[in-house]
Amino acid sequence: MTTLLMGIDVGTSSVKLVTTDLQGRRRGEASLRYPTSTSGTGAEQDASTWWDAVTKLSPEVITAGDTVAAIAVTSQAPTLVPVDASGNPTMNALTWLDRRAKVEAERIAALAPTSRNGADPFFGTAKLPWLAHHRPDALENARYVLSANGFIVHKLTGVAVLDETTASLMQGFDETTNQFHERLMADEPTMSLLAPIVSPTKIVGYVTAEAAAATGITAGAPVAAGGIDAIGSALEAGVVAIGDPLVDMTGFSSVTILVVPRGTYVPGFMHSRHCVPGLDLLMTAQVTAGATIDWVNGLDTSTDLRLDLAIHTRPRPGRIIMVPSLAGERTPSWDTHARGIIDGIDLATDPTDLMLAAMEGNAFAMAADVVTLRNQGLVIDNVICTGGGSTSPAWMQIKSDVLGVPITKPSSGHGAAQGAAALAGVAIGVHESFDAVKSLAATVEARYSPDLQLTDAYADAAARFTEVRQLNATRQTP
Repeated sequence: MTTLLMGIDVGTSSVKLVTTDLQGRRRGEASLRYPTSTSGTGAEQDASTWWDAVTKLSPEVITAGDTVAAIAVTSQAPTLVPVDASGNPTMNALTWLDRRAKVEAERIAALAPTSRNGADPFFGTAKLPWLAHHRPDALENARYVLSANGFIVHKLTGVAVLDETTASLMQGFDETTNQFHERLMADEPTMSLLAPIVSPTKIVGYVTAEAAAATGITAGAPVAAGGIDAIGSALEAGVVAIGDPLVDMTGFSSVTILVVPRGTYVPGFMHSRHCVPGLDLLMTAQVTAGATIDWVNGLDTSTDLRLDLAIHTRPRPGRIIMVPSLAGERTPSWDTHARGIIDGIDLATDPTDLMLAAMEGNAFAMAADVVTLRNQGLVIDNVICTGGGSTSPAWMQIKSDVLGVPITKPSSGHGAAQGAAALAGVAIGVHESFDAVKSLAATVEARYSPDLQLTDAYADAAARFTEVRQLNATRQTP
């Protein structure tokens, strides 16, 4: 019999569960993929598939006789789903990828002009009035509009909350009051559907008998509010203090995460609270990083194009430039209508060339954002990579060469769910502090050092990438 901590992460492509023992050692891991329905700038998911995944995966990570001591949930964000009084969805969830609420985002910017996060539907809040205008039937019976992690917390406990990290990532959050701006609350009725804001480490409820029967999780296990997937990745990387390395979290999208002093603001970037009191996270993001890799990999189903041997047979930098913005872009352009661009393709181009170009394109986009961070006086001299993208040594080496800095992959860097398990440990005091969590990520699985000659060559290729990416500014939009 083992006493376990459980982390659940509701990702863009899959739900992942991780269990650890009380010392933070991983004991179980399982994941289940699900689809996203896209049309134009819309992107929806059936939230019931998230809960179905939790019920199916829990028996894979909990053995008979095990006791779950605590649970925390992280997720894609800001993704919102209306639910009725029983916690059942009244429609599909609008994911962070859904960018239809542009008009509503601009109106919110006028109501809350001091928000650190800008007038883009990505930041979630605008989805509420959009629902009122376009899906009023879904709100008619809605008791709450929950975040993705909040939806699972509600399924586990029956309690509705909005964690502070998700709230602070949303447009219109007031840093001084830790609530949404007063004028926004007064002028936008749908804001009342959001649940109360709580700390990510707060125990908000306990696993109900019904949830225990559905999942096999210990009835009565305490459940922390949790937060955005970025805090899970920060914790699994041991990034809990100012001066800690930049984290690169790559799954469907690619997000870089840097711990900064509370209140830090960089125009055009993403800002949220850390789960560590008094600290914030400053983030950059590309919408379709891993998704672009998966798209290219699907072009030739006879082989896995991500295999290192295939990539390493090609000279670097590659002869093709790819802008991997297959579904709009976030930092720095916030261009809803940006799309992928391939430059230099010819009759000799094969799928391996495209895979190399996709990996390099993501690294170029990341490097451009790192330049902005450095121009703000922030030090980026090493990177910790986590998430599914970190399993590709070829991609990690490309990023190291493009950025010109060492990259490490911690043994704990399998996805935000392991960081969520650590958060559960902090919430119940098993891990005495966030400094104790830092030691959980001390074991390194892989290291990559830059080839500085390639770094110089990549600087020239990055200039071409910038030129090609600017073509999106000339795109005719509907």
